[in-house]
Amino acid sequence: MTPDPLSIVDAYLAAQSARDFEAMRGLLADQGFCYRSPITVFDRADDFIQYAAVSSGIIIDREIRKVFVDGNDICHFMTYRIQISEKLAVEAAQWSRVHEGRIQKIEAVFDASPYRELFPNDEPAP
Repeated sequence: MTPDPLSIVDAYLAAQSARDFEAMRGLLADQGFCYRSPITVFDRADDFIQYAAVSSGIIIDREIRKVFVDGNDICHFMTYRIQISEKLAVEAAQWSRVHEGRIQKIEAVFDASPYRELFPNDEPAP
């Protein structure tokens, strides 16, 4: 029996907190995967996991504030506590879509201005 979509996304977020990139990858679709945020876009799960492994060092903590479930669509409202040059709290919404027992789409929405200050010459994601 396939776990329900919320359990799959919650397992992914638990693996993310534990920095267990192998477990994270196991929960992502092999075909048709898409990640989109204000700072980056990935169409391959392996590329996204490599990026997550490099960029996760700035995350200090995460608080899940609210979760909404609509069939295979899961939306988490979260606060990330990050350390760039100073400690910041970043409010974020993450919409995940589960298909055939794996996460096929993740769309993260947040204020990306602290990141853009680090990389002023980078263009924002389309």
